[in-house]
Amino acid sequence: MKSRKLSMLLVVCLLALSLGACTAAKTEEPVASDDNNVEASFEKMTWSAATSGAEGSNFAAGLEKFAEIVGEKTNGAVTVDIYTSDQLTNGNQADSLQGVMDGTIDMAFQDGGIWGNFDNRFSIITLPFFFTTFEDVDNKLINGEAGVYLTNILEDKFKVKALGIGENGFRFITNSKHEVQSPEDLKGLKLRVAGNAMLTGSYEAWGADYTVAPWAEVYTGLQTKLYDGQENPVAVADASSIQEVQKYMTKWTAHYTALYMTMNGDVYDGLSDELKAIVDEAGKEACAYQVQLTRRQNEELLEKWINEYDIQVCEMSAENVAKFKALSDKLYDEYPEGKELLELLQ
Repeated sequence: MKSRKLSMLLVVCLLALSLGACTAAKTEEPVASDDNNVEASFEKMTWSAATSGAEGSNFAAGLEKFAEIVGEKTNGAVTVDIYTSDQLTNGNQADSLQGVMDGTIDMAFQDGGIWGNFDNRFSIITLPFFFTTFEDVDNKLINGEAGVYLTNILEDKFKVKALGIGENGFRFITNSKHEVQSPEDLKGLKLRVAGNAMLTGSYEAWGADYTVAPWAEVYTGLQTKLYDGQENPVAVADASSIQEVQKYMTKWTAHYTALYMTMNGDVYDGLSDELKAIVDEAGKEACAYQVQLTRRQNEELLEKWINEYDIQVCEMSAENVAKFKALSDKLYDEYPEGKELLELLQ
């Protein structure tokens, strides 16, 4: 009898030990995988990013995509604060690039024409009628040797990391007075032109009455008739509601402008190799996304302008293109420092 009781007691003890062991296994902390523990791999950081585009613009979209990718791949350890309309520099586009060079701003996604204020070679791709199709742009610039040449300048001369090339696109003239089909039609129009030597040189050659002003001020200037018109890709103009105060548009391929996504060199160099790889990939993906978005938006928005705002679009004839080109061809000889780049783009 005592033997049976002893046996039962031993069974109970063994069961208790077994249950205890099972309970201990369930409460033990799981071993985290790399995927589930990404945040612990990176120091928490917040980067400032500047752009001239308004909130909701294709400029901002490129930075938003970059921030989304980096945030996902670091599990939220790295965040990007995006400042549109050059908020960080009171509307001054060139100052935002200087800020990235100096380190007061971590990132920027700006028009290459603004980089032209620091090195004329960035203005070369804006030569009048240099590109005629997006395929031409892709082959020569975005995926071509010219793009490598320009991003090398950013890194070697300005000590900023070039993360990718985005697109501003072909710039169209809009105005509130009449159609622009020939150089004669520009006479008497007060146009706001972006602060790019190639653009201002072109409009001067064409005999236009132009002025340079911060983009953030242009809508009010058009609304109050300080200017009759402006020139920009459709997506940029639409993001600032320019179509509300304009009546006519000239659709042409006179000027193409690209965007460059850049990061302060010291910030980039201070990253771990793993985080650098994430940033590099995010820059490429974000810029590729932004290019396709911009092209799609420009087509969709042009239809919206015509259908909803009754904007009259002028498709310029080859004869009139030749007139503009004849007046501005001299600009090709005014940038001897761009000879090597021109050869890559031919």
